[in-house]
Amino acid sequence: MSSESDRQLSMEELRRRNTQRPATETQHPTAEEWLELTAALTTLGELLAEQMLLLEQIAAQPKSWETQEQTAELIREAKVIRSLLEQAGRKREQRFSLPTIRLPRLSVEWLLLPTVLVGLLALWYGWAALWNGLTTLFP
Repeated sequence: MSSESDRQLSMEELRRRNTQRPATETQHPTAEEWLELTAALTTLGELLAEQMLLLEQIAAQPKSWETQEQTAELIREAKVIRSLLEQAGRKREQRFSLPTIRLPRLSVEWLLLPTVLVGLLALWYGWAALWNGLTTLFP
């Protein structure tokens, strides 16, 4: 019951609000305003026509950037692109090549290696001589 009374109240309230709205008056421009509006529209039309003529003149002018060198350069670039496209479309030929062996590059560290090995060999030889000398002293 309470929901129906709420609906009735809201409907009654809506009716009351709708009846209280004042009617909006439409205002029409005066003759002077019509003259001003038509004058503004005609000037805009004239400006638009002038701009269209200027655009047609600009479009009809020859382009200064199309020089002989630039066109030649464009032709060369097009030939390069065409050759690349032709190569991309072909299957690659089957080739056989041996695996490449990469040798190490010589550096200061590589020169130190033989020096260290020679030093170790001398140390080994010295220890061997010392051992042989000691073994002859103590049978």
